[in-house]
Amino acid sequence: MAILLCASCTREEDASWETGLMAPLLRGHLDIGDIVADSLLQEEADSSLTLVYENRLYDMNIDSVFSLYDTSVTRTYKLDSISLYSQNISYPVSLGQVCANAGIVGALIISQNGNTIAVPPIPSISSAPFYINADTLFQTMTLVTGFMDIIIDNGFPIDMTNLTFEIENTSDGTVIATGNFPLISAGASAQQTISLAGKTVEGNMTAQILSMESPGSMGNLVLVDTSDVITATLSVYDLHPSTATAVFPAQDLVSKEQDFRFDNTVQLKEARLKSGSVVIDLYSTLQDSVYFTYDLPSATQGGVSFKVQKTLPPAPAGGVSSYSGTFDFSGYHLDLSGPNMDTVNTMYNKFVARVDSSGQMRTLSITDSLYANIGFVALNPSYVRGYLGMQEIDVGPDSEDITLFENLSGNFQLEKVNLSLVVENSIGADAVATITNFVSVNTNTGNQVAMTGPAINSPISISRATDQNGQLPVTPSIAAVQMDETNSNATAFISNLPDRVDYTMQIGTNPMGNVTNFHDFVYDGHLMEFNLNVEIPLSFIASDLELRGDFEFRLDEADIDRIRDGTLILLADNGFPLEAAITLYTLNGDGVTTDSLFRDALLAAAPVNAANKVVMPKRSRITIPVSEQRIGTLFETKRMLIRVKFNTRPSNTFLKIYSDYSIGFRLTGDFNYIAN
Repeated sequence: MAILLCASCTREEDASWETGLMAPLLRGHLDIGDIVADSLLQEEADSSLTLVYENRLYDMNIDSVFSLYDTSVTRTYKLDSISLYSQNISYPVSLGQVCANAGIVGALIISQNGNTIAVPPIPSISSAPFYINADTLFQTMTLVTGFMDIIIDNGFPIDMTNLTFEIENTSDGTVIATGNFPLISAGASAQQTISLAGKTVEGNMTAQILSMESPGSMGNLVLVDTSDVITATLSVYDLHPSTATAVFPAQDLVSKEQDFRFDNTVQLKEARLKSGSVVIDLYSTLQDSVYFTYDLPSATQGGVSFKVQKTLPPAPAGGVSSYSGTFDFSGYHLDLSGPNMDTVNTMYNKFVARVDSSGQMRTLSITDSLYANIGFVALNPSYVRGYLGMQEIDVGPDSEDITLFENLSGNFQLEKVNLSLVVENSIGADAVATITNFVSVNTNTGNQVAMTGPAINSPISISRATDQNGQLPVTPSIAAVQMDETNSNATAFISNLPDRVDYTMQIGTNPMGNVTNFHDFVYDGHLMEFNLNVEIPLSFIASDLELRGDFEFRLDEADIDRIRDGTLILLADNGFPLEAAITLYTLNGDGVTTDSLFRDALLAAAPVNAANKVVMPKRSRITIPVSEQRIGTLFETKRMLIRVKFNTRPSNTFLKIYSDYSIGFRLTGDFNYIAN
């Protein structure tokens, strides 16, 4: 508000006198909307007002129902098997070479080369050693399993008998294989298979026919051709060493498919993740590059499974090669029903460690190990489906602030109050809630009123919500308990003017068990909330009901030195059936009280008719003398604080408040002004 101080007159130089000046300082009105927000007021058919207020008591979060705890899957893999290349080596021995070691008989046979003769028997002879060189494929290998096939093809025109052979490592003479063929008919072949399990085989070996005989042609004429050969073929295969220094073929050293379970209090079939991470740590002692593939077929995004492929370089001798990485898991859909869709809380994964053929000589051992740690961290689901179990969820003791009466204090007796405790359930599970404690607390007075009635210690049945086959929107179920003066102490509960409500309750899920066969659901942000709804018809008895509030107050600058003193006059037209004792304080720019203009100045209540309704406002006049010093304070005032104590008149009578009730007021100043 502004005040304009002026004098319009002619004066002589150095002359002075006092003059009076009446000026308006503040004009306005106060209605119920200035005490209670208009949005909370509801006008009834008779123009009386009802206060409608909703306060959320408890809003369940998803952690109250379940959590996907951090889970790690740690595996150490020893190499089940290492495979080496299979190979075939053939060594021919000609008839001429055999006869060269057969003395006179041999010389006779050689002399008949190209002729048809009856070949005499050949006594026991041996061959010269011949060398097997496989060091381009391996240097040494100690075999867990492996086989060697020795095949003798007899290209001679005569049978060979009692053929004994031996194969040994060239470096130390360790025997690798021995064998005997009793009979190898002319033009036929014979085969023996020898196990190499437990043998250490080197890349350089020596083979020798230790002895062999022949009955000759047994009187039959045969063509002698000294270029005919007996061929010894060595075929090694299914070589799986425990350790080897070799050129290894490409192969899967580890290929594992396995399940793992989330530690959980509920039984989930599926989940969609809002956020989360996968942490992968890999270690290898192999002296070769290892190609890791971690595949999680049960976690998909856009139909594509979660897969990580990484290559570890060769480990140094006696050391390890390692990798660590973190991957975003947001937006993935988790199938938690297992590979056969017959379980819960179960993921299915595949782990493959592979080496490719590099053509380089490497040393590998089945004592080498591959270590993998797969961690699922901070998984926050946006949706889950399964069975939430028969849980008992304790809520509180807890409290919730009530702002409805934050500017009121004193004695307040309501005629009627309608309270409703409304539960909105957006979880796909039935529930039962029991409120064991519900207290109205006025922290200004210390007074507490415990609720009695149907909402306390009586189970509230809550039906499950429904969704759209695993998709939003959710249609919540609503459960409500009504409380008024007929079945509870709701009126006393609210008449306490609470600024806080204390409560304790228990929520039980699925009281009838798994009736949906794992089709309970939870959506993040769509859970269960408890609301306290209050409807207060504004019909009450007030006894020193105090209202506090402040408002802006501002005067234009003027020549304050020329104002001597004066009087403030408050004219109030009270349209409420409430007697009001008003105290008005001035505040500076920092909100500090600088003066009290008047204390407990009385505004008379408006008179009411037989229906207890105001027929006309009641005017009151309050006069406040102000000194020259108070004038200065008034001009420095930025805001004013008003404190009003209301008492209904007539007393001890419930009076309704109607929408057209208001207080009109005008503050004027009658100042003595010094003019020159």
